[in-house]
Amino acid sequence: MRKFLMIALSVTTLMGCNEEKEVQKDYAVVSGSIQNPIENRKIRLYDYENQKSILIEVAEDGSFNDTLKLESPTFFNTSYSSMFPLYLSNGMELTLKFKDSVGKPEVSGKGSISYNVLQNKNELTAELFDDYKSFFSQPEASYQQALKQYNADVKELLATNEESLDTTFIKKQEKSLETFNKQMNAEFERYKEINAKLGKGKPSPNFKNYINYDGGTSSLKDILGQYIYIDMWATWCGPCKYEIPFLLELEEEYKDKDIKFVSISIDARKDEDKWRKMIEDKGLTGTQLLADNEYQSQFVQDYFIQGIPRFIILDPEGNIVDYDAPRPSEPRLREVLDELDI
Repeated sequence: MRKFLMIALSVTTLMGCNEEKEVQKDYAVVSGSIQNPIENRKIRLYDYENQKSILIEVAEDGSFNDTLKLESPTFFNTSYSSMFPLYLSNGMELTLKFKDSVGKPEVSGKGSISYNVLQNKNELTAELFDDYKSFFSQPEASYQQALKQYNADVKELLATNEESLDTTFIKKQEKSLETFNKQMNAEFERYKEINAKLGKGKPSPNFKNYINYDGGTSSLKDILGQYIYIDMWATWCGPCKYEIPFLLELEEEYKDKDIKFVSISIDARKDEDKWRKMIEDKGLTGTQLLADNEYQSQFVQDYFIQGIPRFIILDPEGNIVDYDAPRPSEPRLREVLDELDI
Protein backbone atom coordinates (compact mmCIF):
# COMPACT_ATOMS: atom_id res chain seq x y z
CA MET A 1 0.00 0.00 0.00
CA ARG A 2 1.42 3.40 -0.99
CA LYS A 3 2.21 5.66 1.95
CA PHE A 4 1.82 9.43 1.81
CA LEU A 5 3.46 12.04 4.00
CA MET A 6 1.07 14.18 5.95
CA ILE A 7 0.98 17.66 4.44
CA ALA A 8 0.27 20.11 7.25
CA LEU A 9 0.29 23.83 7.83
CA SER A 10 2.79 24.89 10.50
CA VAL A 11 0.91 27.94 11.63
CA THR A 12 -0.05 28.32 15.29
CA THR A 13 -2.71 30.86 16.11
CA LEU A 14 -2.61 32.28 19.63
CA MET A 15 -5.85 33.83 20.68
CA GLY A 16 -6.62 35.53 23.97
CA CYS A 17 -9.95 34.94 25.59
CA ASN A 18 -11.08 38.42 24.53
CA GLU A 19 -9.91 38.17 20.93
CA GLU A 20 -12.48 37.79 18.17
CA LYS A 21 -12.40 34.74 15.92
CA GLU A 22 -11.13 35.28 12.38
CA VAL A 23 -13.92 36.28 10.01
CA GLN A 24 -14.18 34.13 6.86
CA LYS A 25 -13.28 36.27 3.87
CA ASP A 26 -15.65 36.34 0.93
CA TYR A 27 -12.84 36.16 -1.63
CA ALA A 28 -9.73 34.18 -2.50
CA VAL A 29 -6.33 35.67 -3.28
CA VAL A 30 -4.00 34.27 -5.93
CA SER A 31 -0.59 35.88 -6.19
CA GLY A 32 2.98 34.96 -7.05
CA SER A 33 5.75 35.33 -9.58
CA ILE A 34 7.05 33.80 -12.82
CA GLN A 35 10.71 33.70 -13.76
CA ASN A 36 11.20 34.92 -17.34
CA PRO A 37 7.52 35.49 -18.09
CA ILE A 38 6.13 35.35 -21.63
CA GLU A 39 5.14 38.76 -22.95
CA ASN A 40 1.38 39.40 -22.77
CA ARG A 41 0.71 35.83 -21.53
CA LYS A 42 -1.96 35.60 -18.82
CA ILE A 43 -2.71 32.88 -16.30
CA ARG A 44 -5.97 31.18 -17.25
CA LEU A 45 -8.24 29.47 -14.75
CA TYR A 46 -10.92 27.41 -16.47
CA ASP A 47 -13.95 26.18 -14.54
CA TYR A 48 -14.84 23.11 -16.60
CA GLU A 49 -18.05 22.40 -14.69
CA ASN A 50 -19.55 25.84 -15.40
CA GLN A 51 -17.50 26.52 -18.55
CA LYS A 52 -16.20 29.85 -17.31
CA SER A 53 -12.71 31.32 -17.47
CA ILE A 54 -10.82 33.73 -15.24
CA LEU A 55 -7.73 35.51 -16.57
CA ILE A 56 -5.04 36.82 -14.23
CA GLU A 57 -2.78 39.56 -15.57
CA VAL A 58 0.99 39.03 -15.27
CA ALA A 59 3.22 42.12 -14.97
CA GLU A 60 6.40 42.59 -17.01
CA ASP A 61 8.50 41.49 -14.03
CA GLY A 62 6.48 38.27 -13.73
CA SER A 63 4.50 39.21 -10.65
CA PHE A 64 0.75 38.81 -10.34
CA ASN A 65 -1.93 39.36 -7.71
CA ASP A 66 -5.67 38.96 -8.05
CA THR A 67 -8.67 38.82 -5.75
CA LEU A 68 -11.39 36.40 -6.81
CA LYS A 69 -14.92 36.36 -5.40
CA LEU A 70 -16.21 32.83 -5.84
CA GLU A 71 -19.84 31.79 -5.78
CA SER A 72 -18.78 28.36 -4.52
CA PRO A 73 -15.60 26.27 -4.06
CA THR A 74 -14.30 25.47 -7.53
CA PHE A 75 -11.82 23.19 -9.29
CA PHE A 76 -9.96 24.95 -12.08
CA ASN A 77 -7.88 23.65 -14.96
CA THR A 78 -5.15 26.26 -14.74
CA SER A 79 -2.57 27.08 -17.38
CA TYR A 80 0.26 29.42 -18.13
CA SER A 81 2.32 27.28 -20.47
CA SER A 82 1.64 23.93 -18.83
CA MET A 83 -1.64 22.74 -17.30
CA PHE A 84 -2.18 22.06 -13.62
CA PRO A 85 -5.21 21.69 -11.30
CA LEU A 86 -6.14 24.33 -8.76
CA TYR A 87 -8.87 24.27 -6.11
CA LEU A 88 -10.09 27.59 -4.73
CA SER A 89 -12.65 28.66 -2.17
CA ASN A 90 -13.24 31.99 -0.48
CA GLY A 91 -10.75 32.56 2.32
CA MET A 92 -7.82 30.91 0.56
CA GLU A 93 -4.62 32.85 -0.07
CA LEU A 94 -2.37 30.99 -2.48
CA THR A 95 1.10 31.99 -3.61
CA LEU A 96 2.25 30.44 -6.89
CA LYS A 97 5.95 30.56 -7.73
CA PHE A 98 7.01 29.48 -11.22
CA LYS A 99 10.74 28.71 -11.60
CA ASP A 100 10.28 29.26 -15.34
CA SER A 101 7.52 29.98 -17.83
CA VAL A 102 7.12 26.31 -18.83
CA GLY A 103 6.76 24.17 -15.71
CA LYS A 104 4.19 23.93 -12.95
CA PRO A 105 4.41 26.23 -9.91
CA GLU A 106 5.29 25.60 -6.30
CA VAL A 107 2.24 26.57 -4.25
CA SER A 108 2.17 27.77 -0.66
CA GLY A 109 -0.21 29.62 1.61
CA LYS A 110 -3.65 29.01 3.01
CA GLY A 111 -5.32 26.27 0.94
CA SER A 112 -2.13 24.92 -0.65
CA ILE A 113 -2.72 21.44 0.78
CA SER A 114 -5.44 20.84 -1.82
CA TYR A 115 -2.98 21.67 -4.62
CA ASN A 116 -0.42 19.20 -3.29
CA VAL A 117 -3.08 16.50 -2.99
CA LEU A 118 -4.21 17.10 -6.57
CA GLN A 119 -0.61 16.89 -7.77
CA ASN A 120 -0.16 13.58 -5.94
CA LYS A 121 -3.38 12.28 -7.46
CA ASN A 122 -2.21 13.27 -10.95
CA GLU A 123 1.01 11.34 -10.39
CA LEU A 124 -0.99 8.25 -9.43
CA THR A 125 -3.11 8.60 -12.57
CA ALA A 126 -0.01 9.04 -14.74
CA GLU A 127 1.44 5.84 -13.29
CA LEU A 128 -1.80 3.99 -14.00
CA PHE A 129 -1.71 5.13 -17.65
CA ASP A 130 1.97 4.61 -18.34
CA ASP A 131 0.80 2.97 -21.59
CA TYR A 132 -2.87 3.77 -22.19
CA LYS A 133 -3.50 1.19 -24.88
CA SER A 134 -1.71 -1.60 -23.00
CA PHE A 135 -3.58 -0.75 -19.80
CA PHE A 136 -6.98 -1.30 -21.41
CA SER A 137 -5.79 -4.31 -23.40
CA GLN A 138 -4.54 -6.35 -20.44
CA PRO A 139 -6.46 -9.32 -19.00
CA GLU A 140 -9.51 -8.26 -17.04
CA ALA A 141 -8.22 -9.63 -13.72
CA SER A 142 -5.02 -7.58 -13.84
CA TYR A 143 -6.95 -4.51 -15.06
CA GLN A 144 -9.35 -4.77 -12.10
CA GLN A 145 -6.45 -5.23 -9.67
CA ALA A 146 -4.66 -2.16 -11.01
CA LEU A 147 -7.82 -0.06 -10.79
CA LYS A 148 -8.52 -1.34 -7.27
CA GLN A 149 -5.02 -0.35 -6.17
CA TYR A 150 -5.43 3.10 -7.72
CA ASN A 151 -8.69 3.63 -5.81
CA ALA A 152 -7.04 2.55 -2.57
CA ASP A 153 -4.13 4.94 -3.12
CA VAL A 154 -6.41 7.91 -3.87
CA LYS A 155 -8.58 7.20 -0.84
CA GLU A 156 -5.49 6.91 1.37
CA LEU A 157 -4.21 10.22 0.01
CA LEU A 158 -7.48 11.93 0.94
CA ALA A 159 -7.66 10.27 4.35
CA THR A 160 -4.07 11.18 5.22
CA ASN A 161 -4.77 14.87 4.60
CA GLU A 162 -8.40 14.93 5.73
CA GLU A 163 -7.86 17.39 8.58
CA SER A 164 -6.30 19.95 6.22
CA LEU A 165 -8.93 19.68 3.47
CA ASP A 166 -12.40 21.17 3.48
CA THR A 167 -15.40 18.88 3.19
CA THR A 168 -16.39 20.19 -0.25
CA PHE A 169 -12.99 19.24 -1.65
CA ILE A 170 -13.21 15.71 -0.23
CA LYS A 171 -16.80 15.14 -1.37
CA LYS A 172 -16.02 16.36 -4.89
CA GLN A 173 -12.96 14.13 -5.08
CA GLU A 174 -14.94 11.11 -3.90
CA LYS A 175 -17.59 11.84 -6.54
CA SER A 176 -14.85 12.32 -9.13
CA LEU A 177 -13.42 8.92 -8.25
CA GLU A 178 -16.80 7.26 -8.80
CA THR A 179 -17.12 8.92 -12.21
CA PHE A 180 -13.55 7.95 -13.06
CA ASN A 181 -14.26 4.28 -12.32
CA LYS A 182 -17.36 4.28 -14.52
CA GLN A 183 -15.40 5.88 -17.36
CA MET A 184 -12.53 3.42 -16.99
CA ASN A 185 -14.84 0.40 -17.03
CA ALA A 186 -16.64 1.74 -20.10
CA GLU A 187 -13.28 2.28 -21.81
CA PHE A 188 -12.16 -1.23 -20.91
CA GLU A 189 -15.29 -2.63 -22.56
CA ARG A 190 -14.70 -0.43 -25.60
CA TYR A 191 -11.16 -1.74 -25.94
CA LYS A 192 -12.48 -5.31 -25.84
CA GLU A 193 -14.42 -4.48 -29.00
CA ILE A 194 -11.51 -2.61 -30.56
CA ASN A 195 -9.03 -5.43 -29.95
CA ALA A 196 -11.50 -8.01 -31.26
CA LYS A 197 -11.87 -6.11 -34.54
CA LEU A 198 -8.46 -4.47 -34.92
CA GLY A 199 -6.05 -6.95 -33.36
CA LYS A 200 -2.66 -7.58 -34.95
CA GLY A 201 -2.97 -9.69 -38.09
CA LYS A 202 -6.64 -8.90 -38.72
CA PRO A 203 -7.62 -7.46 -42.12
CA SER A 204 -7.73 -3.69 -42.12
CA PRO A 205 -11.01 -1.87 -42.60
CA ASN A 206 -11.31 -0.61 -46.15
CA PHE A 207 -11.66 2.77 -47.82
CA LYS A 208 -12.66 3.49 -51.41
CA ASN A 209 -12.36 6.38 -53.84
CA TYR A 210 -10.58 8.90 -51.65
CA ILE A 211 -9.42 11.97 -53.58
CA ASN A 212 -5.71 11.66 -54.44
CA TYR A 213 -3.66 14.86 -54.46
CA ASP A 214 -1.80 13.61 -57.53
CA GLY A 215 -5.04 13.09 -59.45
CA GLY A 216 -8.05 10.80 -59.53
CA THR A 217 -9.08 8.69 -56.56
CA SER A 218 -7.50 5.85 -54.60
CA SER A 219 -8.75 2.91 -52.55
CA LEU A 220 -6.89 0.84 -50.00
CA LYS A 221 -6.36 -2.00 -52.49
CA ASP A 222 -4.52 0.45 -54.78
CA ILE A 223 -1.73 1.11 -52.28
CA LEU A 224 -1.07 -2.39 -50.96
CA GLY A 225 2.12 -4.32 -51.70
CA GLN A 226 4.39 -2.69 -49.13
CA TYR A 227 4.17 -1.93 -45.44
CA ILE A 228 2.06 1.21 -45.01
CA TYR A 229 2.35 3.90 -42.36
CA ILE A 230 -0.94 5.85 -42.36
CA ASP A 231 -1.25 9.34 -40.90
CA MET A 232 -4.82 10.44 -40.11
CA TRP A 233 -4.76 14.22 -39.92
CA ALA A 234 -6.44 17.54 -40.87
CA THR A 235 -5.28 21.03 -41.77
CA TRP A 236 -7.07 22.47 -38.71
CA CYS A 237 -5.39 20.08 -36.25
CA GLY A 238 -2.51 21.66 -34.31
CA PRO A 239 -0.99 18.40 -32.99
CA CYS A 240 -1.17 17.01 -36.54
CA LYS A 241 0.83 19.92 -37.91
CA TYR A 242 3.34 19.51 -35.08
CA GLU A 243 4.11 16.00 -36.39
CA ILE A 244 4.74 17.13 -39.98
CA PRO A 245 8.50 17.89 -39.67
CA PHE A 246 9.05 14.57 -37.89
CA LEU A 247 7.04 12.74 -40.56
CA LEU A 248 9.04 14.33 -43.38
CA GLU A 249 12.27 13.34 -41.64
CA LEU A 250 10.96 9.79 -41.20
CA GLU A 251 9.98 9.53 -44.87
CA GLU A 252 13.46 10.62 -45.93
CA GLU A 253 15.10 8.17 -43.52
CA TYR A 254 13.05 5.21 -44.82
CA LYS A 255 12.79 6.19 -48.48
CA ASP A 256 14.76 3.10 -49.58
CA LYS A 257 12.87 0.71 -47.32
CA ASP A 258 9.87 -1.48 -48.15
CA ILE A 259 7.36 0.95 -46.70
CA LYS A 260 5.18 3.72 -48.08
CA PHE A 261 3.72 6.69 -46.25
CA VAL A 262 0.08 7.59 -46.72
CA SER A 263 -1.57 10.66 -45.22
CA ILE A 264 -5.38 10.71 -45.08
CA SER A 265 -6.95 14.07 -44.29
CA ILE A 266 -10.39 14.26 -42.71
CA ASP A 267 -10.89 17.85 -43.84
CA ALA A 268 -14.30 18.58 -45.34
CA ARG A 269 -14.54 18.09 -49.09
CA LYS A 270 -15.51 21.78 -49.36
CA ASP A 271 -12.04 22.58 -47.97
CA GLU A 272 -10.20 20.63 -50.65
CA ASP A 273 -8.40 23.77 -51.87
CA LYS A 274 -7.19 24.49 -48.35
CA TRP A 275 -5.96 20.89 -48.07
CA ARG A 276 -4.11 21.14 -51.38
CA LYS A 277 -2.53 24.45 -50.40
CA MET A 278 -1.18 23.08 -47.13
CA ILE A 279 0.33 20.08 -48.92
CA GLU A 280 2.10 22.50 -51.22
CA ASP A 281 3.11 25.01 -48.51
CA LYS A 282 4.44 22.33 -46.13
CA GLY A 283 6.14 20.34 -48.88
CA LEU A 284 4.29 17.18 -47.87
CA THR A 285 5.41 14.00 -49.56
CA GLY A 286 4.12 10.43 -49.71
CA THR A 287 0.59 9.60 -50.84
CA GLN A 288 -1.86 12.35 -49.92
CA LEU A 289 -5.55 11.42 -49.75
CA LEU A 290 -8.72 13.24 -48.72
CA ALA A 291 -11.38 11.16 -46.94
CA ASP A 292 -14.96 11.16 -48.14
CA ASN A 293 -16.90 12.31 -45.07
CA GLU A 294 -14.64 13.83 -42.40
CA TYR A 295 -14.94 12.13 -38.98
CA GLN A 296 -18.01 10.26 -40.27
CA SER A 297 -15.97 8.49 -42.95
CA GLN A 298 -16.51 4.74 -42.58
CA PHE A 299 -12.76 4.08 -42.43
CA VAL A 300 -12.45 6.53 -39.53
CA GLN A 301 -15.41 4.99 -37.74
CA ASP A 302 -14.14 1.44 -38.29
CA TYR A 303 -10.86 2.38 -36.62
CA PHE A 304 -12.72 3.92 -33.64
CA ILE A 305 -10.87 7.19 -34.21
CA GLN A 306 -12.10 9.88 -31.83
CA GLY A 307 -9.12 12.20 -32.07
CA ILE A 308 -6.26 12.97 -34.42
CA PRO A 309 -3.49 12.59 -35.26
CA ARG A 310 -3.77 8.82 -35.36
CA PHE A 311 -1.16 6.57 -36.97
CA ILE A 312 -1.74 3.07 -38.33
CA ILE A 313 0.67 0.44 -39.65
CA LEU A 314 -0.45 -2.21 -42.16
CA ASP A 315 1.52 -5.08 -43.71
CA PRO A 316 1.85 -5.55 -47.50
CA GLU A 317 -1.33 -7.68 -47.60
CA GLY A 318 -3.39 -5.03 -45.79
CA ASN A 319 -3.42 -6.74 -42.40
CA ILE A 320 -3.11 -4.70 -39.23
CA VAL A 321 0.31 -4.43 -37.60
CA ASP A 322 -0.67 -1.66 -35.17
CA TYR A 323 -4.02 0.17 -35.19
CA ASP A 324 -2.64 2.92 -32.92
CA ALA A 325 1.05 3.21 -33.78
CA PRO A 326 3.59 5.61 -32.25
CA ARG A 327 3.78 9.10 -33.70
CA PRO A 328 6.72 10.23 -35.86
CA SER A 329 7.95 12.39 -32.98
CA GLU A 330 8.21 9.34 -30.69
CA PRO A 331 11.63 7.62 -30.78
CA ARG A 332 10.04 4.20 -30.19
CA LEU A 333 8.46 4.36 -33.67
CA ARG A 334 11.86 3.49 -35.17
CA GLU A 335 11.99 0.42 -32.94
CA VAL A 336 8.57 -0.69 -34.18
CA LEU A 337 9.48 -0.16 -37.84
CA ASP A 338 12.90 -1.80 -37.53
CA GLU A 339 11.30 -4.89 -35.99
CA LEU A 340 9.37 -5.35 -39.26
CA ASP A 341 12.62 -6.05 -41.11
CA ILE A 342 11.72 -3.72 -43.94
